[in-house]
Amino acid sequence: MKAWHFVNETLRDGSPIPPNGKWLTYSEPLVMCESGLHASPTPFDALQYAPGHTLCYVELGGEIIKDTDKYVASKRRIIQRMNAEEMLHYFARMQ
Repeated sequence: MKAWHFVNETLRDGSPIPPNGKWLTYSEPLVMCESGLHASPTPFDALQYAPGHTLCYVELGGEIIKDTDKYVASKRRIIQRMNAEEMLHYFARMQ
């Protein structure tokens, strides 16, 4: 499943952002908004949870729990990433 995820300089737990293509795995029970590897179906949905301005297009795998505007999964890898800061400033100005 493909999805979107924003990151800051590190992941929320303080660990470094993995390189593109490297799978992160989470082996504990998945709990929406609490534990697991999160992402959203659209960049706009992901923006609601954005800790930073780096937007990642990701692939989710393993166990996946779906909610209306986000997912939590046991596996996630970054396919592509971009610095979305300029785009986010433009979006804010247009609102």
